[in-house]
Amino acid sequence: VDMRDELMSGNRSIFSRVLLKKMATALENKEQIILFLNRRGFSTFVSCRSCGYVFKCENCDISMTFHRDGSLMCHQCGARKYLPKVCPSCSSKYIKQFGSGTEKVEEAIRKEFPEARVMRMDRDTTRLKNSYETMYNDFKNNECDILIGTQMISKGLDFKDVTLVGILAADLSLNLPDYMALEKTFQLITQVAGRAGRGDKKGEVVIQSYSPTDKA
Repeated sequence: VDMRDELMSGNRSIFSRVLLKKMATALENKEQIILFLNRRGFSTFVSCRSCGYVFKCENCDISMTFHRDGSLMCHQCGARKYLPKVCPSCSSKYIKQFGSGTEKVEEAIRKEFPEARVMRMDRDTTRLKNSYETMYNDFKNNECDILIGTQMISKGLDFKDVTLVGILAADLSLNLPDYMALEKTFQLITQVAGRAGRGDKKGEVVIQSYSPTDKA
């Protein structure tokens, strides 16, 4: 799903209309859903939501990280510049710092689907002993409808009733300040996509991105 089109149509939510519709259908059919957001996205990059332009270092060609003083810095060579108020590519004012976490996703999901049983699996919720195993078994035993998670849910999990996987922001890993960002993004998407349709029911995957034509 091209999230730029969602923005142009007035949808400023972190969920596309396609994903919300498919989630509603899955819940109605008593099927389970996994929503993936790469926690590493807190290494914030800045992008234009209108055209998909990402602020990158002119020397290293990797995304620059936003700092609280309003500057953009390359963590590879140390280059620094201040964030402009408009996009240098399309002059749009829809410049956004990406870094939304799983906690914000959980809050938004509970508002969209107040009746759904929601579980969040990330570093914060799995700190206690046996917490990961407990959450895994709860989801496997259908005691939860929607599982929101980070990299720890991307592989090795086998849930026969999961028919829908939503990758909320592929751009988070695609624009990490890392030369292997493209390869790692491909690996993540492939692994997470494999969580859907592992049983007898058909699986679907919705990938949301502001740069869907990227070579990754």
